[in-house]
Amino acid sequence: MRLRTFQIFVAALACLLSLAFSIAGQATENSAAPTTSAPETSDERPAQVLYEEANGYLGRKYAEFNKQKIGYDSKLEAKTKQEQKELALKNAATLGKRKDLSTDDLYYLGMLRHLVGDSEATLKVMRRYLAKSSTGEKSQIARAVVVLHATRTNSLPEAEKTVADYRKVEPIDFNELFGMEALLTESFSKANDFQRMEAHARAMMEVARNETAVKKVSTIKRDERLFKAASQLSEVLLKTDRHDEALLTLMNLVKLSISLPSGNLYKLARMKLASLDPSADPLKFLADKTSLQTGVAPEIVATQWIDQQPVKLSDLRGQVVLLDFWAHWCGPCQYVFPKLQRWHDSYKDKGLVILGLTNYFGRANGRLAKAPEELDYLRDFKKRNRLPYGFAVSDSSTNEINYGVTSIPMSFLIDRNGNVRFIAVGANDQETTALGKKLKELIEEPAPAAPAAPVSAARKQ
Repeated sequence: MRLRTFQIFVAALACLLSLAFSIAGQATENSAAPTTSAPETSDERPAQVLYEEANGYLGRKYAEFNKQKIGYDSKLEAKTKQEQKELALKNAATLGKRKDLSTDDLYYLGMLRHLVGDSEATLKVMRRYLAKSSTGEKSQIARAVVVLHATRTNSLPEAEKTVADYRKVEPIDFNELFGMEALLTESFSKANDFQRMEAHARAMMEVARNETAVKKVSTIKRDERLFKAASQLSEVLLKTDRHDEALLTLMNLVKLSISLPSGNLYKLARMKLASLDPSADPLKFLADKTSLQTGVAPEIVATQWIDQQPVKLSDLRGQVVLLDFWAHWCGPCQYVFPKLQRWHDSYKDKGLVILGLTNYFGRANGRLAKAPEELDYLRDFKKRNRLPYGFAVSDSSTNEINYGVTSIPMSFLIDRNGNVRFIAVGANDQETTALGKKLKELIEEPAPAAPAAPVSAARKQ
């Protein structure tokens, strides 16, 4: 009986082992067999679409954040920018796999590499693109990209040649050109190549003063360019032991700021000049009228006049005009009032006209106020402070923009020919004393001769 039981046990065990080996064999066969999956679909979107998707990523995400009222977060910003780079890298890889890329494909591939920030890859692609296309807007953008990455990789000869090529082709974007010249100036400064640095600093100034370029930018942007160019030029002059030339560069910038006119640029130039020569006196180097660039004062804009008939500056030729930019809430502005009163009384019969230029600010006596209430407040303010000259009140910032006024008080002196001859910034004694001296000088200048009467044909005979 025991033998029978043992035989049955052995037979059962054999069956189980056989089944186990069978299952194992099937598993091995199944694992060895190739698996099939859905074929990966290729991205066939045009190159321009791939680029615009990546280029517009930040704008779309920021719009989402604004819609969700998410406040600024530096970590979120960094994360979003990284996401943009990853998208650009992905789209660049998609585009790079294609065969027989067209000229436009190369352009957008280069722009995607630019978004990624890969200088070597960007330069490689953009060189191929520019070898096929040398004219047109895209080619000019490609050159600007090449200059950026060439300076990053210290390929300065290539960057210089590319800028030279940029200047030969239309269209010229003066924003791009100024930026490229600035990059080269800074790169040569780091390389201690002061000869090339000076050349490109002068090129920056040439672009900053270009009339076409100036017309296409705001006054603040124009001032930034002029100041940056003059600062770089004065810096390289100092590095090459030409201190007097550096001072002259900044003095000329002060003169230019007056002729524009721009109180903002005047303030920046004066500060930079004082850092090189604290004793520099604008009254001295502005005394020579022949060295000044004349600039006719922009007409002022006003919606209301207080104790003054509406007038144009062009109607005041032959008189000396002092424009005082101020506000009723400005404490330092009131510090100048006594001197303005005194100058008015002393020179009103000698041709001086003072105009106080101010704006509506929506407040009066510390409270919210509509325009009629603020106007009444200004009339009362004028009486209480016994200000004998007229006010011009504007409802826009046009006057401030035209005169480059970024702080108050600020005063502009206009001579009898209608040219701005001096700017005073702030209410400190040094500024107001200089303003008083220049005012006296202009009052004593002779009035321009009246134009000769036309000779009639009868008298010619």
